[in-house]
Amino acid sequence: MTTNEIVEALSKLTTGTDWGSFDFGESVMKAELRKQLFKIKVIDDKGQVNYFTESKRVEDEDIMYITTNGRKTYRFIYGEVKLTTGEDPHIYYKVESTFPAFAKLVVDYLIGSYTFSEGQLYDVRFKQFRMIDEFTIQAKYGFKESSHILEILLGIHNVLNIKPINFIEQFKIAGSDFIIDLETNELLEEYPKQNVSYFKFYKVPLEVALDSKAIAEEFLKTVIADDNSFNNATLQAYYIAQVACGIRPKTNFFISKSGVRTGKGLRHIALSGLFKKIDVELDTLKTNGFEALQAWSMFSGGEMALATEQGDIQGNSTERILKIIATEKSHVARAIGQNQSFVNLSSVLCVDTNRTVALSDEMDGRKVLIQFKDRPKDETDIEREKFFRKYWQAFTDRNKNPDIYGCIGFLLNSLDYFNEIGQEYYWKNVEVFNDIDLDDAQVALINSLLKVDYIVRDGVVAELFNQVYGKNRRAIGKALQEIGVESFDKWVDGNMKTAYRISNKDRFKSFDKKHR
Repeated sequence: MTTNEIVEALSKLTTGTDWGSFDFGESVMKAELRKQLFKIKVIDDKGQVNYFTESKRVEDEDIMYITTNGRKTYRFIYGEVKLTTGEDPHIYYKVESTFPAFAKLVVDYLIGSYTFSEGQLYDVRFKQFRMIDEFTIQAKYGFKESSHILEILLGIHNVLNIKPINFIEQFKIAGSDFIIDLETNELLEEYPKQNVSYFKFYKVPLEVALDSKAIAEEFLKTVIADDNSFNNATLQAYYIAQVACGIRPKTNFFISKSGVRTGKGLRHIALSGLFKKIDVELDTLKTNGFEALQAWSMFSGGEMALATEQGDIQGNSTERILKIIATEKSHVARAIGQNQSFVNLSSVLCVDTNRTVALSDEMDGRKVLIQFKDRPKDETDIEREKFFRKYWQAFTDRNKNPDIYGCIGFLLNSLDYFNEIGQEYYWKNVEVFNDIDLDDAQVALINSLLKVDYIVRDGVVAELFNQVYGKNRRAIGKALQEIGVESFDKWVDGNMKTAYRISNKDRFKSFDKKHR
């Protein structure tokens, strides 16, 4: 956009646009924000500000905002440009003390850095676009309150419809000489376009990408414990891609389970080479107050939310957080020095754990479990390092950071498998192995429920529970959930009694085999 075009656009916004229209939302701040646009003055390529036919060079120390759309750098002052009075009038400028945040945002939109697609704001200055939510706007420009900013900027877009510096391909991934179409599920042998910003841009030649598929598949077949887990793990990468770009609603989260040092971490490093990873602490998200709001702020701009070194994955509070991340589109958040705003929950949650995983049946439609093989108990550190060496070399660089040349094989294999099974996500049922030291009450329940359909809580059962758990009802619920048992009400001899029955057959059977 030229200097004159910026001036014309600002003039249209300040004098030729009805800001009272509902196109600009219902914020009471519209008039105040509009007022900020009057004093934006663009500096031309010669370093001058203009007033009709007169020009005045701007001193370097007076330049107040420098920005770029990726192709051209623009400079601005915020203040007034006028002519002196008298016999020999000449141009002069006077700058304000600050350049307002909203004025900076509008300037960046005018020069084509940002555009809207389906109501969502994107930064399209680069080969790979970035999604911008309320939290990002607030953090970048320093707004104290940003809830109304995006709707006003959308109103400006509807009026001006500024041509972005790059067009947006929301559902395509570009390589050096190929395109992955996430809408048609195709790998296309074509070069990326020069004036397009893609969902992802991987600087990888097609030949290298195709060669990486073999070792990615070999790795999964080597470390994954069973066919159902292999199905889930193979589909995971393409699912994250489709959810993160917005083509598919988010409905699921992933839990990878095994003992220590089994390849789970390496696989998540590889996936983080494909997607923007954010680290999350589930326990922090469960708390109240500022600490939790700050933890939610970490989700801004993320695509893969990785939770490692967590506690046991069970209980109502944990399941509540898992549901929010798996299904909600946004959540309130707050960073230090800012007011509350909303972050887009575009990330797919991936949990890496060696702790107990015992979720209720309510999570069956959301959880996707992946069981990794435990390493041999007598394996030495040297033997384990030798076993994984070629995979570390394939998927990471010398500093253990993801190497896209190897990581992309997981995405291409995932695409191939997705097409092979009919372009649907068929998540297979997996009951991960929990290495739990069962207490006396759990053993007694397992042995009894092998013989009968339910057990009534009588005096004997109540006394056993009291000896093991005392009056801790939460501990009782946790113990039942761990072995796949639930409590329910049952009429016995005309009285309502508490009873116990199997709720998760696969989980119960895993302990049945050990303790029958």
